[in-house]
Amino acid sequence: MKNFITLLFLLVTISSFSQVNYINVCEDCDNLYHTFDFNDSNDSTSFFFNMDASQANNIWEVGTAAKSTFNSGYYAPKALVTDTLSTYPINNISSFEFAMKHCSWSTAGNCGGYEILLINITSKIDTDLHLDGGTIEVSHNGSPWINIIEDKLATVTGDIYALTDTIASMNKPGYSGNSSDWNYLNITFKPEMNELFDTITLRFTFSSDMVETNKDGWMIGLIQIGGVFEGMEKIYSSNLINVFPNPSSNKLFISYKNESELNGELSITNSIGQMVYYNANFSSSYIDISKFSEGLYVLRFSDGNNYTTSKFIKK
Repeated sequence: MKNFITLLFLLVTISSFSQVNYINVCEDCDNLYHTFDFNDSNDSTSFFFNMDASQANNIWEVGTAAKSTFNSGYYAPKALVTDTLSTYPINNISSFEFAMKHCSWSTAGNCGGYEILLINITSKIDTDLHLDGGTIEVSHNGSPWINIIEDKLATVTGDIYALTDTIASMNKPGYSGNSSDWNYLNITFKPEMNELFDTITLRFTFSSDMVETNKDGWMIGLIQIGGVFEGMEKIYSSNLINVFPNPSSNKLFISYKNESELNGELSITNSIGQMVYYNANFSSSYIDISKFSEGLYVLRFSDGNNYTTSKFIKK
């Protein structure tokens, strides 16, 4: 029976394009789908995300958004944003990128067959419509950059711009205008295409023209990256346990949804993939999380036959 399992791996920080550290989705097998929100206290935000050092005034930075429109990240104050304090300058080009190594279906090893590569991006835009804005480009194995909406190896869904949404300052399609709420973008690289390339690099570029606008630019609140595999021995069940309250500050309660006695393996991982709790024979009704740092966590529970994952927030 097929079982789909997600693999984690996103840690983010800032370095130049001169050194590329690849996110390797085949490095380990775990049923954890990681969400990175730039707010974890143990964040090592410079290893995988690379700011283009050739751009003299690159304004991308991780920090607390404190502007008129951008005044908070997605889960918490911090985000990846075009300047955390000031409106974007005129005549600006700012880029960052991250690269992902991945396996083919036949080389997924103990993970089972490689099914799909998932990238989810949550962002906001505040610019002059069709004049200033941001675009996302992709390169496979160092091939020339193409716009993500023109990549035949990708399926792009959610809040995405169209080919006709040209940004005049860069003459490329992209996000522009003002998004009153978060944009949710989903990029999927199809299973049948995975034999064709070894690495995928995404580049995010913001551009402005010579007219001052006093607008906030582009802000990215969440990035998720996951490799989905099949062939694991346990079966995923979304209805295995209840986890409450969420958010929680002290006790996190856990119970079987079928009301039988809880007993199994339980682990908790923080937003950069560090395991902060593990119990091979968990049988309690709650976990004391009072000493956990504030932020997003992923709980994994297995009763030997089935497993499930659940996200919760420590406040």
